[in-house]
Amino acid sequence: MPIYEYEPVDRECLMCDGKVAIMQGIQDPACEFCPHCGMEVKRVISQVSFNVSKRDNIEKAGKKGFTTWKKVEEGKWEKMSGEGPDYLIGSKEDIAQVKAEQEPPAKIVKLDDP
Repeated sequence: MPIYEYEPVDRECLMCDGKVAIMQGIQDPACEFCPHCGMEVKRVISQVSFNVSKRDNIEKAGKKGFTTWKKVEEGKWEKMSGEGPDYLIGSKEDIAQVKAEQEPPAKIVKLDDP
């Protein structure tokens, strides 16, 4: 069953940390309200992850046109099957930028505003 992410429509929620993940069936309608705080929410595009557990599945993926990679170390991936270069190596700047994007933004709460 897939997990969908939702975020508030017009404002930030201090209770739900910006986004909430909800496990739903593919045919289920999108949620309109957050199950935790009740605010109106919209579905957002989130990261997709696939887990290939067997070696022959990796080879089948390559035959079907997919390229599979295995992380060897930070910023370096080795090709397991499919087309493309044998290694992908990220620059120090790219690695730093990815780490910065993964950190959640700091929440600013203004208590003086009405």
